[in-house]
This record gives sequence, structure tokens and C-alpha cells, in this order.
Amino acid sequence: MQPIFSPSRLFGVGFVLLLAVNVFVLLGVSANRSEKPETLIELTERELSLPYKWNDENSGLALKLDWRIISDNKNDTYRFYGHWGVPIWFNARKLIELGFTIDETTCSYKYSNREKEPLPKNAFIVFEYDGKAYQEALRGAEEYLNKTAAELKAHTTDKDTQDRFEEARRRLERERVTESRLFAIDAGLDPGTLREQYSNRSKFIIMPGVVELTCRSYNKKREVAGRISDIRVDKINVPLKHRKLFDAIVAQDKFGNRKQQGPRYKVEVAYGSRFEPWIRAVKEIGVSRP
Repeated sequence: MQPIFSPSRLFGVGFVLLLAVNVFVLLGVSANRSEKPETLIELTERELSLPYKWNDENSGLALKLDWRIISDNKNDTYRFYGHWGVPIWFNARKLIELGFTIDETTCSYKYSNREKEPLPKNAFIVFEYDGKAYQEALRGAEEYLNKTAAELKAHTTDKDTQDRFEEARRRLERERVTESRLFAIDAGLDPGTLREQYSNRSKFIIMPGVVELTCRSYNKKREVAGRISDIRVDKINVPLKHRKLFDAIVAQDKFGNRKQQGPRYKVEVAYGSRFEPWIRAVKEIGVSRP
């Protein structure tokens, strides 16, 4: 009698499971793209970057979504950089809107000793492209440069002051030329409500993500705040028909460093009914061939 778990039967079961998974994925992709895009936006290399370690022409390629926040810590000179920390808008009221329970014991030392901390929650995050948040970051970099310039004028021979001024100058240049202009500016539970508030589908992207409650010390007090701990889809696969442009850019980078004066490509990105992105078009911006 043939064994129930013979190699041929196991292979057959595995093949059927693999086929079922692929069909399920394809049905999901089709459903996501079957209607008019929820968002249709054009981003650049500043917001969709190539991986730093990718050189296999036979492997898949995905662009990394680079986004930022404006931190609520106004004393931090780096409050406009990266997506770590607490966004300026993510206060206790926003946490309550997202379903977190907050009372007078939250973030007390008694609370800190609890065995079970509040679990992260799913939410929809609103991202603004090249809007008010980016302009605020640009002003922040300009103000910091002006501040260090005044300090240098008063202390022209001080090495630390000179270094701060040079760093501020470079920071402003990066802000103008290479830093991402995509900022997380709000969050909610209902994407429809968020879309009514942020109606421009070429400026605002709504993405599913994960948020969490955090406790921190601020002005000698412990208080609650929120942070974005994850974005569900932060990489977008590049279709084979668009690989030629990116292969050329990678080849260019091999012959020198990756430093550039500005973005080298634009990408038209669509988000479907399931808020999953795909690339519709790619446009070159002055790529020089090696």
C-alpha cells in the first residue's frame, strides 16, 4: 500500500497550495486595480529611493518609500529629519480618536510598571507631498542656518561654531535638493472621512499603517503621545518594462559615489481600492550614462 505522505503526494499537495496562493494574490491585485485609483501621484527619487545594495540584474527591484514627520520637540535641531519620534499632531486627543484608552494613571510610574502595555492599533495614515509640512521643514533649515551664521559672526575663529555653520549650510542644501518631501500629517480609522478632509488625490496619500501609544518625559512631566510604528506597504515593485532606466542609474552609481545634485527620475504611483500601490509610469530626469 502506498504511504499516505509519499513524496509524490506531498509534492502534489505543495503544488496545489502554491497555485492557490498565487491565484489568491492575483485576485487581490486585480481587485485593487479594478476601479479608478484612490490616489494618483507623481513622486521622485527623493521619495522613492533605490536600494543601497542591489546589483543583481536577475533579481526583483523595489523602490523604498521615504517619508518624514515634523517632531513636536521644538528644541531638537533635527526635528524635521526621519520618521522616528512623535509627530507634532499626534497628541492624547488623536490617540483617543484612534481607540486608545487614556486616564489619569496613563504614563504615571504606576502605569509604567504594568505587565501589559496597550497594544498597537491599525490606522490609516495621511501623507502630504510637497505641501505645508515640507515648507515648514524648509523654513526650519533656513532659520537654523541664519542662527548659526549670527553665531559665527560673533565668534569667527571658534572651530565648533564654524562646524555648526557648515553643517547648517549642508542641511539646507539637502532640504532643498535631496530630502523627501513626503510627510505624515494625520491619522484616522475611516479612510473615507480622511479623504473628505484631504480631497486632493495628487497631493495626499492615505496608507494603512500601525500606531502606538508611548510615554515620555517632557518639561519634567510624564505624558502620553503617539507614534507611527509601521507602514503596511513601504516598498513598491518595479515592473520589468521600467527596469532599463533603473539599471542605467545603478550602473552609473558603480562608476562613482551615489551623491547627486537632485532626483534622477519621476514615478507615477497609483493606489487602488485596497490602498496598495503600483507603478504606472517612470520618467527620466537627466540621467547621464556612464
